[in-house]
Amino acid sequence: MFRPGHVAVQRPPLAGEPGYHLNLDYQVCRDERGCHVDFQLEGEVAGRALHDKFSLRRDVAFNFLQAAGRCLRRRGITPVHPVLFAFHEDYDRLFDDLRQQLRASPGESVDLERFLLDRGELQLH
Repeated sequence: MFRPGHVAVQRPPLAGEPGYHLNLDYQVCRDERGCHVDFQLEGEVAGRALHDKFSLRRDVAFNFLQAAGRCLRRRGITPVHPVLFAFHEDYDRLFDDLRQQLRASPGESVDLERFLLDRGELQLH
């Protein structure tokens, strides 16, 4: 179920795959450093409760699925799919809502260093 600022996905357990019920809430915020999105992920996967928050700057906010998957893994929950939200029909509506709220256009530049740091692929020395 989608509404602007919120998406809920759920699925019962299937042949070797855990069931889940997740809620992802998000809010676009502006501060002295610019625009960012605050996310809150709550729910249950395979009977294990999940409550987590994360924030992403505007240029990397569309990478929220990677951050949500990281929240799951931190709690010992390994998503069966790359990220549980990725295969849900409301994902496109959420993505479009974020694009509209952030006033983003396809092809806008991304701070590559921040993107790689967020993904854990770059270490600052």
